[in-house]
Amino acid sequence: MDELPSLETLVDAADAGLHPWVHEHVAEPVRRSALADELGFCLHTQAQDLAYAAAFAEVAPPIGQPVTAYLDLWVAIGDGAHVLVGPRYLGRDPNLPFVMVSASDRPLTSADRTALEAVAREHLSAFDPGFVMLTTADPVGAWPDTHPELRQVVGPLGGLRRRLAPSELSVPPRRDTPCYDRYRDLFDRHVASDPAHARHTRVEDRADLQELADRGYLFDVQVDGDWAGILAAEPDARRGVRGATVVELILDHRYRGRGYGQHLSTLLSRALPLPDDECLLGTIHADNVTSYRSALAAGRVDVGGEIVIAL
Repeated sequence: MDELPSLETLVDAADAGLHPWVHEHVAEPVRRSALADELGFCLHTQAQDLAYAAAFAEVAPPIGQPVTAYLDLWVAIGDGAHVLVGPRYLGRDPNLPFVMVSASDRPLTSADRTALEAVAREHLSAFDPGFVMLTTADPVGAWPDTHPELRQVVGPLGGLRRRLAPSELSVPPRRDTPCYDRYRDLFDRHVASDPAHARHTRVEDRADLQELADRGYLFDVQVDGDWAGILAAEPDARRGVRGATVVELILDHRYRGRGYGQHLSTLLSRALPLPDDECLLGTIHADNVTSYRSALAAGRVDVGGEIVIAL
């Protein structure tokens, strides 16, 4: 393994590889600051913090690896390029180990596929990974013989706030969590009907939702005044974009199929305590066609996402 790079090196490469929409709509200082926050965690915590690695190892399957094995590695992939890689478990499932590519010193392309496979097999074989995952601004299908996972969809809050929404739909803020049991029941029923859903999301803890409520980021969904679900978001910076990421959006089954999904983006944008020049962020699994189409119909843009390279 080579010596870890500077944060500036990682930010330069990540900025060069961002989606054109991000370059057009987000000022360079904002992009670089957002990337520095995100990649700084990768570089300083995931690759160097032994306490973080120990906590990871404690909840990971016992495979006899030292704590240092859970730190991300900076390794060469040929042609002078390097990647920051480490072990992960999809949806925290011990049966789904994989290798995550967290950063690189140049934008990655489909031509790097073979080299990434070799890195996973050479440096992380002890974890028996089933695939390599990375994030790219490329559209779905740009990397042959791979499949997409979560796609990032973003939209400027100012633009989203100007869109129309049905008069019967509202998202009043919550300051407490008496709705938690109803929310948990909705989540459990949703997972029961679609078990794969649990790999891409998780039920939020009551304490976490209360913290979001205290900060003004938790909302009821109401239809004609009747409780229909919850919305929650948190301040975030992802892939060069600052704003708030949707962490929960769940509707009672009685209100699904009415086209409300796209309008919830509008109402949430209006309710968030953030300026117009920040964005509503979110990740949607590529197979969740209904939610993905709703996000695009709401005025959000797909700026890239995760791809999976099977090993």
